[in-house]
Amino acid sequence: MPTYSLPTIDENNPLYCPAVTASSYLSSLRRQAHRRNSRAQSQSENDKKLSSFARILDKALQEGEREPLRELSQLDDESTLPSSYTLRENLSISVERRTTVQKTSRQPLKRKRSSFSDLGGPPKYARSIESVHDSSFDVTTRRERIQYFPQKPQYSPFVLPKKPAAKPTLTDDLKAKVRGLEDQLYGPPIGTESPRGIKPLIQRLDALMPGIRLQERLSKLPELSHQTIADFLGENGLLNVRVVTILRTSEIWRLAMAESMGDEDGLNLAGQGLLPVFSKPNSFLFLSELSFSGTRVQDFDLVHIHHLPRLVTLLLNNTGIGNEAVYHIVALKRSLLQLSIATNPHIDDDAVPALLLLSKLSFLTILDTSVDMPGLRRLAQVIFNDNRVIDIEIPSACEHYVDNMAAHYLVDPAPPLLDNAALVPDLSAAALKRNLAAHAARNPGIVAGGTKPEMVARLRCILETRTMDLLVRQMIQGGDSIMQGGDDSVAR
Repeated sequence: MPTYSLPTIDENNPLYCPAVTASSYLSSLRRQAHRRNSRAQSQSENDKKLSSFARILDKALQEGEREPLRELSQLDDESTLPSSYTLRENLSISVERRTTVQKTSRQPLKRKRSSFSDLGGPPKYARSIESVHDSSFDVTTRRERIQYFPQKPQYSPFVLPKKPAAKPTLTDDLKAKVRGLEDQLYGPPIGTESPRGIKPLIQRLDALMPGIRLQERLSKLPELSHQTIADFLGENGLLNVRVVTILRTSEIWRLAMAESMGDEDGLNLAGQGLLPVFSKPNSFLFLSELSFSGTRVQDFDLVHIHHLPRLVTLLLNNTGIGNEAVYHIVALKRSLLQLSIATNPHIDDDAVPALLLLSKLSFLTILDTSVDMPGLRRLAQVIFNDNRVIDIEIPSACEHYVDNMAAHYLVDPAPPLLDNAALVPDLSAAALKRNLAAHAARNPGIVAGGTKPEMVARLRCILETRTMDLLVRQMIQGGDSIMQGGDDSVAR
């Protein structure tokens, strides 16, 4: 009878078992454990471990292997086996008998073969072959950008998804285009100033600026109207592009843009985008007072207010504009009555011709600009010739000059001194020298001598300057007539 050794242990393949089934092996262990129990005193340490291992395996596999082990026990009778057989002989006999039973009872099941590893290892139930795998792993890298936001829109699980809208028809498209053109031409519908019309407007404004309790703050106003709402928004710097677009078709007459367009140290980047709203068709047709005081305005940006038909008051003080801006304002000459361009040092005498074209001005302030006396003299002359009445504020340097005209020449020459520049060429050399000496007494810079043509030119310039300065003083003080002292008699 052939002898079989114990199953070889393959550390690299725990499932390896060459020719002994698990049932046969366990049955052999059970019989040996039963025999050795009678000789427990002479048991070695290794047999104790083997017996314990057999009992543990038997207990673990008691339910799964109950039937095969019973059949094997019935076929393998312990009494027929000699007691001198070793464990290996018992195992070989059990394997042989088990094989005979399987051949007579049923066909042996085919054991499935599968690959132990994708890296070239042995089959699942075959013994592994020691080999050295010289190949290395191919490591590839792929860079992926970090996505801070999801590629697809995320939806709240607590909100039911909306049903897809029906595909718009050609009629719906045409209606939407007509509605868009109407909004561009006439502006969005703002409603009336009745309580029923004011409420939707406030709700709409509150939706445009959430988080500031705008609806609650507006409800505390003593009177609700389009104008009071615009005043509140302007005082709090809330006139952004969308709000101004909504209000452009309302009947407001006053608008203050200073707080909304303020630079705020570079933080208000959208402030300059407000001016193009004024150039949209039918915008602010009732606006009569507009203030940009204290904000930065580019000269060319003023072209957007050309079409305001009822603008009466325009405040541009301390806006950084120059002469170009004043020429753009000329387009408002049909309605503009009050203009403030104070505290703009880039405006000088070259802007005076544009100011002269604003023929309806009743108030003008050029305080703290670079306009000097030559420009004021030209302005005063045209105002006097056209019989205009204007309240004007001039730069402090010019005002100081007008208050101290006596230090520059003789303001009120008495006869026989001449005060009419047109009569100067008719004077004799002695009379010319006498008149120049009277003015030189007030201003040491005037030369009283020279040739006759030189004295004529010098005296005529002094008298013409005196006349224009008196016009400037009259324009500032609002006098009824120009002081023209003396008479036209000539001293010979």
